[in-house]
Amino acid sequence: MPPGASTFDIEAFLNSLIQRLFPAWYANQAVREMPLHDMGSLNPNSFLSHRWLSMHSVIQAMQGSLENAGPDWQELHQLLGKLIVEKDYQRHLSVSVIHGVEYSTHEEEFPNILSYAEHALQQQQWQQEWQTTEQFEHHLLQAFPQQDIPHRMVYREWDGRYYWLNKEEPVHLAAVLMHCQHKQRDARISASINVESLHLPTLDAIRSKYWLVLMQRDDAYQVLQLLDQAGFGVIPCEFEWRRSDLLILAGRKSNRKLNNILLSLQNNRSSQQVTDLGRYLSRHYYPFRNQ
Repeated sequence: MPPGASTFDIEAFLNSLIQRLFPAWYANQAVREMPLHDMGSLNPNSFLSHRWLSMHSVIQAMQGSLENAGPDWQELHQLLGKLIVEKDYQRHLSVSVIHGVEYSTHEEEFPNILSYAEHALQQQQWQQEWQTTEQFEHHLLQAFPQQDIPHRMVYREWDGRYYWLNKEEPVHLAAVLMHCQHKQRDARISASINVESLHLPTLDAIRSKYWLVLMQRDDAYQVLQLLDQAGFGVIPCEFEWRRSDLLILAGRKSNRKLNNILLSLQNNRSSQQVTDLGRYLSRHYYPFRNQ
């Protein structure tokens, strides 16, 4: 028998015994020492709005996971359904605040709309055709004709981003924004702004009652196994469909032992490794200025 083999078996036996006798204590110790992987950016930078974090998709995925989870989880299911509220405003909007667009034929990973603008203008051979006042006004009129009719925009309060619900390639907007950036100029357009907000009382209710611990999927299942063995009622919920590598662990905050374990999991950890979704949303809040 190789040296140390019997010692290993004894250690494994003792670990198993301690886990059976003191499952909550064992889980608390285990999550502190567990290596975790980075989740990457939750809300990527892109000139295309459909590549941003979609809270609608997150809520839809979570509700799908809770649909058949039993009566204990129907309150959370209902609260999630009330989390996003939308309201339309008719305002004049500065074009320079537009962060992205809904539509483009370009699928390259441009991190922002100015990066896209440089590429698009080069393709159009318009490298110099955005610099004068006359060119600026021409491109502004081409991008937003019929200036008395509001142009459709969306504002998201969880990241402070505006995007344009455009139907054509936004090359004229690209020229306008290049002029704004380099000539320190701006313009205001008539806009119908759909504001997507978080209903803060609902968010507060979720945060006061539930953990929504977001992690890399494999890490989450390791934690879930420890919690299941300790008898805690925690349920895995999907994140949004584009991030199938991530998973949310939903648990009630009414259990003190579970609270201690999940706090131990998050203590001294990077938010890139583990984060509570409710806390994340409460910290990423950029209210719409209704003026």
